[in-house]
Amino acid sequence: MKQILTFSVQLANRKLAIQMFAFALLLFAGLNCGTENPVKESVDTSEAETRLAGTLRGDVQSIEGVSIQVRLLRDGQFVAQTETQASYEIDAVEAGNYTLQISAKGHETKEMDVTVIAGQVVSLDKVTLVALETPVSHLRGVLTDTATGEPLGEVNLQLTDNAGKVHETLTTAAGAFSFENLPVQQPFTLTIAHAGYEDKEVAVPAIPASETLELTLELVPSQEPEKLDPGQGLSIDSQAPDFELPDSDGKLHALADYAADKNVVLIFYRGGW
Repeated sequence: MKQILTFSVQLANRKLAIQMFAFALLLFAGLNCGTENPVKESVDTSEAETRLAGTLRGDVQSIEGVSIQVRLLRDGQFVAQTETQASYEIDAVEAGNYTLQISAKGHETKEMDVTVIAGQVVSLDKVTLVALETPVSHLRGVLTDTATGEPLGEVNLQLTDNAGKVHETLTTAAGAFSFENLPVQQPFTLTIAHAGYEDKEVAVPAIPASETLELTLELVPSQEPEKLDPGQGLSIDSQAPDFELPDSDGKLHALADYAADKNVVLIFYRGGW
């Protein structure tokens, strides 16, 4: 009798444990009822993005009556620039290795390798630019949108001299640009390529020694192809695919045979019956 009583108690405890486990499962399922995905806590990434950027700060020995250009390059591409008389600071720069270029009219350009550290301000040694002994010329100007007249900032300009050397700069927020210490008495080619605008190439005449040539340039917004309703064919200015069609005698004609040097007009008709 004692053995039977013990077995009954154990069985009752096991049933109670099973019931409690089933209740816990139902409670967990109820908490997630009606949601296809678990609730995710939103994370503000702005602070993290700020930590990935750093700041460069430094000083340049001032030159009376001359502005000093400070440009930052990464893998040969300009990423930022500023103009100063003495001190400079470039902030919100992605962490990594760069080349800092400091230049001024009539002075040698100074280049140095720098490293931007995330979340830190990197202070650089003071730079003194050395006056050039050879004569040089300069170029400056303003770049605007021809449609609106608004200045175009952060546009890369490339100036190529007779020797094939390429000089580069970026426009400021006000659309201003400058090239310092160019070879004298030789012409240049100025090339501008900017997203959303037609490419532009400008012939720049030779600039006398110690003089500055001023240019006012405009970029023309590129035209978006006109969108036609379905069934109306290709959009205006879009490129037709290559194709072949037979004429009335059954001879095939390919678009490529005509499009290279002449306009092509396609006419479809039902015939004369």
